[in-house]
Amino acid sequence: MPIPAQKGGFRKPASLMEKRKRLSLDPTLQRWLIVAGTVLGLTLILVTILIPARIEMEVGQPSRYDIEAQRDIVDRPSTERLKEEAGREAIKEANLSQANYDISPAASISAEDRVDLIFDAADKSRRIVETWKQESQGDIGERVKSLISETVKKIESDSGVRISAKTVDTLLRLSDEEFNAARVSAKQIAGSIMRETRISKETLDPAKKQAEDIIRAEEASEEVKAALLEIVKEQISPNLVLNPGKVEKAREAAEKQVKPVMILKGQTIIRRGEIATEDHIDILHDLGLLSPTFDALTSGSIILMIAILLSGMGVYLYLHRRDIFDETKPLLILGTVTVLTVFFIAVISSIPWDGAIFLAPTGLGTMLIAILVDSQLSLLAAVVFGVLTGIISGGSLAAAIIAILSGVAGAFAVTRISERSDLMRAGVIVGATTACVILVAGPLTRNPDVSRMWYLGIANGVLSTVITIGFLPFFENIFGVTTPIKLLEISNPNQPLLRKLLLEAPGTYHHSIIVGNLAEAAAEAIGADSLLVRVAAYYHDVGKTKRPYFFVENQLMQDNPHDKLAPTLSTLIITSHVKDGVDMASRSGLPESIIDIIREHHGTTLVPYFYHKAGELAKEESVDEKDFRYIGPKPQTKESAIVMLADSVEAAVRSLSKPTPGRIEGLVRKIVKERLADGQFDECDLTLKDLDAVANAFVRVLSGIYHPRIEYPDVVQKDADTKRAQGG
Repeated sequence: MPIPAQKGGFRKPASLMEKRKRLSLDPTLQRWLIVAGTVLGLTLILVTILIPARIEMEVGQPSRYDIEAQRDIVDRPSTERLKEEAGREAIKEANLSQANYDISPAASISAEDRVDLIFDAADKSRRIVETWKQESQGDIGERVKSLISETVKKIESDSGVRISAKTVDTLLRLSDEEFNAARVSAKQIAGSIMRETRISKETLDPAKKQAEDIIRAEEASEEVKAALLEIVKEQISPNLVLNPGKVEKAREAAEKQVKPVMILKGQTIIRRGEIATEDHIDILHDLGLLSPTFDALTSGSIILMIAILLSGMGVYLYLHRRDIFDETKPLLILGTVTVLTVFFIAVISSIPWDGAIFLAPTGLGTMLIAILVDSQLSLLAAVVFGVLTGIISGGSLAAAIIAILSGVAGAFAVTRISERSDLMRAGVIVGATTACVILVAGPLTRNPDVSRMWYLGIANGVLSTVITIGFLPFFENIFGVTTPIKLLEISNPNQPLLRKLLLEAPGTYHHSIIVGNLAEAAAEAIGADSLLVRVAAYYHDVGKTKRPYFFVENQLMQDNPHDKLAPTLSTLIITSHVKDGVDMASRSGLPESIIDIIREHHGTTLVPYFYHKAGELAKEESVDEKDFRYIGPKPQTKESAIVMLADSVEAAVRSLSKPTPGRIEGLVRKIVKERLADGQFDECDLTLKDLDAVANAFVRVLSGIYHPRIEYPDVVQKDADTKRAQGG
């Protein structure tokens, strides 16, 4: 169905190509695409480093290639074997140590129970003897002997203790009171010794001697003491049992003392043709080489970390540098430099050498960002590069800190760069700083091996600088970035356009040099780009070389060709030097910022001489002022406005017959007011305060150029002679 237009009728639906065109021109979409591309690039680099490719291998199969460790890990199979061996040795030593044995509570209870069994059996026999005594008056001696023998056997079968017949006979002849007292004494003595005294095979005799001493001190007959001594001694036995908890602690302590066997980064795990064992498979699994190709957790963590780091840079740009945040080109440069720097860090860190990570060129990224985008943003980028370096190095805090400080040094080292040789000075600063940080990092991380690699810091600075110098021209040309180095190069008088200007339009060349001095002083006064305006001023009138003698500064003693031309044609010739200059600058590959100033340095100002001349010739006919104005556009930046004013002021002051400081200042301020009233500054951000500062700078420079000169004596004498000859 047709789509109704806003003002009636119908319009055709937008084609797919038109929609794509609108989308491609959307700055917001472009910025998001740049961010997405940066995240994707960084993710691919980190995933390649942190998630190795899957290897197909099983136990018993030969390896098809050499496999090396991508990071330092613990050799788990070898370490576990060492721990098992240490644990077994610890258990053996624990079994031999009496300190790991405790008195068994059950030993004393068993001793007391056996004493009860002995006395119970004896008490039962005693009652039988009492019954025999009551039933018969005859001799029961033989029967008692037989009973004693049976009691001995009964005790042995019940308690496992062999008691002599004499001791049983003694127990049978005791009174109830003596029998009970003997039972209590035997239980107490046997129980207390088994409960309180550590008895081993070596200390068994002393323990029995202790029981004998206790029994000898009892108040009883010798027969009773002898019986008690035999009964108690039979209960005294080793009462120590191994404590499992102490043995386990000894085993654990021994295992903890085992230092893990390490497999270092770059160490060969299995060689080509070697048969894979279970150890090989376990190590490859720990390295993640046998895990699935897509590790969702690691990949998600990488993307989240990158998003957090880039968000910090984005927030800084949004809050403090909206001019960069809203532009596509600087964001594209920032993303490209970030991915490029991390790529170099990943490549260098993949070298199987412990010191490789200290060569991570974070200074490369911060120097490029400081030169091409923003110096303060480069400090934040140093933190980003440092964190990513730490991740790439396997979580090394030392590597991260060294990378951050190296990047910060790179950012500060290029704050005042004016030519490519200054980059070598920056390299020295980065190298010295990195070397000092590496030297200090050793004691801080308790790893003296780190400090011994201090020389890698110097190599880091050299490497970062060499790569920066190599890549800087590519960024300048591909992205059209105008760096201070580029500006200084094109300000060389031997540049083709400047040499052409000097040879073919010397008056314009001299005018351009003075305009450059004026513009530079004015730019410094208001904080604009002084180098840009100076270089742009050198080129602002380069279009005049196409028709040099149509401009008064190049006519010298020649006739003015405009005297023979119509004002409209003269105006066309005069104003065309802007378009000619833009064309020549574009063909010569000058930066876009220079071309913009060439295009805008006259704005839409009027060519007053030919406008008034046309009015005089037209007499009563009206003259359209638009035909005598430059086509513009008006200055879009402070730099363009400064060059416009410097150009106008220099030409006007040069025409003064007596350029005194007062007349110069009056003329400067008159021109500034005219340009302001003409609306030439409506599209740039120059303020009235800026215009006042610019005017003061112009007056200061022009007053120095046109200062009064003292006449030399010979010149004065010649003037006097001339006047006398003329009758003066």
